[in-house]
Amino acid sequence: MPTLTGPDYIDANTATHRLKQTRKTDLFELRRRLDAALGKARAFRDPDLTDEANQRRRADMERAARKQAAADLDRIQRETDAAATLVRTVANKATTAAAGAAEQLLAETRQARAWDRARALLDTGRTLPEVIKGADLDTLHALRAELPTYLAAQRTKPQGMAGADFTEPDPTRAVHAVERALADHLPKPQGAALRARLDLDALEPGLRETLAGLRREVDGTAAPGDGLRSAIAARLADQHAAAPLPAE
Repeated sequence: MPTLTGPDYIDANTATHRLKQTRKTDLFELRRRLDAALGKARAFRDPDLTDEANQRRRADMERAARKQAAADLDRIQRETDAAATLVRTVANKATTAAAGAAEQLLAETRQARAWDRARALLDTGRTLPEVIKGADLDTLHALRAELPTYLAAQRTKPQGMAGADFTEPDPTRAVHAVERALADHLPKPQGAALRARLDLDALEPGLRETLAGLRREVDGTAAPGDGLRSAIAARLADQHAAAPLPAE
């Protein structure tokens, strides 16, 4: 990937788009080249060589193919990590208040009051989508900050053996729903940067699954049927990341 230039939120959108292309095109092409090279290596036979020499040549060709694919995959992995870091850095900078101390204190006071109102609505049975729909900017900031703790408190770990299978609630989807609404309320540059990070959060799990599966193919540790399992795992990761917030 060439060095990104331009305004930060454009950088973030460009990086997210490239990550989509990485999975759709770059990894597909890498797998295609590897399969072709391995097929050529396994089919190699020189009638002027002994069987043992042919076997050595096939092994050399396979090692060379895997070495080249590993180098290509390492490069893609580095670029993927750098792009993801860029998107998150831009989004964090865009959504972090840069006001003076007095203005920051006023904002925190407004958001604390907004959270009190939002929590009261949630406690009386309003659903999170309903609260988000009617929220202003201060309320969305408050929900973003306070929801993880609030949701965790709604599900207390049972005592004794009953708590053996307890898992902590994952607030990710709830916070993402808040952030989607928040992006619509922010000025264009900040909103665009936040949307880029949300898009990254949605595509990254499936991309990581695809990278991991391809890594096993490249280093020769993939078990029979691993390609299908990897594709299914990536698809499930996509579906989980894109699942809407329940209305209840």
